[in-house]
Amino acid sequence: MTRFTEMETAALRAIFAETPAIALALESQLGRAVVTERENSGGGFFTDIDVPDNVSSVDCPKTLGNATHARIEGLEHGLGFVLFMREGKLDMLEGFAWGVENTAPLDLSNLSFEIYHEPIQQID
Repeated sequence: MTRFTEMETAALRAIFAETPAIALALESQLGRAVVTERENSGGGFFTDIDVPDNVSSVDCPKTLGNATHARIEGLEHGLGFVLFMREGKLDMLEGFAWGVENTAPLDLSNLSFEIYHEPIQQID
């Protein structure tokens, strides 16, 4: 089992801040969670998360993180993030490149980044 990278932890905490009503419960899950697999897909990354069975679940949507983004050294447009939940527990963090950028050459465990919030604009 692997630890979370600094960027993953920062992104998760920023996503938690988007949902203040359940942020403490999500933080509690993160404190007990481990990374089971991580893949740099070239268009972003997928981090699979395992939360022990004895940790309380939360009542929440299946996806969180509409407004969390990162400026990344080496990427012109940066990353967006989505946190997938399964049965009220952290399940997978996806980081996706904005635009047509290649994340394959990046060392995801050692990046210079800045997390920020910007809501995705809806087109009517």
